[in-house]
Amino acid sequence: MPNDARWATKPYNGYGINVLLKEDEELTQVGPETPCGEYMRRFWHPVAMTSRLGEQPTAIRILGEDLVVFRDRSGDFGLLHRHCAHRGASLEFARLEEHGVRCCYHGWHFDTDGTILETPGEPADSQIRHRVCQGAYPVREVKGLIFAYMGPPDEIPEFPYYDSIDLPDHELLPYSIHSSSNWLQESENSMDPFHSVFLHTRHTGPQFAGLEHFAALPVVAYHNRPEGFVYSHARRIDDLIMIRFHDHMTPNMAQNGAMFQNLAKPRAFGRMALTKWVVPVDDTNSRKFGWRHFNDKDEGLRQGSREDVGWEKVDFYGQTAHRPYEEMQSHPGDWEAWTSQRAIAVHQREYLGTTDEGVTKLRIKLRRDIRSVTSGKPLVRPEGTSENPIHTYAGDTTLRIAKDNQDDRALIDRVQREVYKIYQSGDKYTGGDRTEFIRREVEARFPSS
Repeated sequence: MPNDARWATKPYNGYGINVLLKEDEELTQVGPETPCGEYMRRFWHPVAMTSRLGEQPTAIRILGEDLVVFRDRSGDFGLLHRHCAHRGASLEFARLEEHGVRCCYHGWHFDTDGTILETPGEPADSQIRHRVCQGAYPVREVKGLIFAYMGPPDEIPEFPYYDSIDLPDHELLPYSIHSSSNWLQESENSMDPFHSVFLHTRHTGPQFAGLEHFAALPVVAYHNRPEGFVYSHARRIDDLIMIRFHDHMTPNMAQNGAMFQNLAKPRAFGRMALTKWVVPVDDTNSRKFGWRHFNDKDEGLRQGSREDVGWEKVDFYGQTAHRPYEEMQSHPGDWEAWTSQRAIAVHQREYLGTTDEGVTKLRIKLRRDIRSVTSGKPLVRPEGTSENPIHTYAGDTTLRIAKDNQDDRALIDRVQREVYKIYQSGDKYTGGDRTEFIRREVEARFPSS
């Protein structure tokens, strides 16, 4: 809230509240040695698309650091500090070698782990390559995305393998989109189910086919988990109750339900349309990396377009800067909403309400986890392998439940919480066994008519 509350309710109050207020530095600054930056560096983040790597290293910027990412001639991926340890020339101009890269300026040869393999201008007995390393980070390629861990090497966690990476019949297409704003305001968008009511439906009409019912205010339930959140929002459509589940794994991973769905009949435990991470480029820029899921069962209207998914594009409305300004003004989408909050949103200028519960919960958890890292306390991170992946919940369940004479919103809330408990009970299984168990239990508890 602005500092001078005397002016909060006065008309024409621009002068009175026009005071300088600082950004929430603890949650928004991401460079080396900043509290949030140190926290973010304890996780794996996607940093590049495999398809963007060519015959030369690619210059990127992540967490305020200038880097180069590449695939050398043996097929190994590398992520190095951009500026050569010798004299600082950029390694974006380096030559790819069988192993690693060779700087254009004096020929220093670096392996993918930063080890200096050769300093050709130095004497044969030079000890430089034994005393110096180029800055480097471990990387892993998964389904067209390059992930990196940029934290302390003696604290590197296992790569967090989610069940959504290997869902049967799901085709995952990678994409990436830049936003000219701090990472947090885009990430918070995924914890705000109420913006769909106004931005995506009421303001200019429905923006997503099959989701016209989002004009109704939802009944929302937040379900905490150690690694983040699951939340559900539910609405009634005649005699159907539609429940959408979202995953939000801190700091910056999110998943949601189908983009183009058919809600004409009941179904249980539909899965997600998106898996995405909002990765800080620096304090005033971010880049979203993700997979668009294509699956006819989960997107019954089959209106998705594979050709419209990739670098700076995805096949649904309002996600990029690449629209005419007049169209942005008349029909704003997500991109306009989160980038227009200023390059870094000023939290002290906000008046949060009941619809902001998810955003508030996210900020509280981030702040607590950031302070845990600062004080040296253990940090809970998602942990899973391809054999025993991290269970996720994102997707849609639609049930045929008639109204009764009681409070219908209370009924909707009770139903979505019961469905969540069934989802949880399925976590003792994995893969198809988990899916079968959840769908069977949902049908048994809420039989279709």
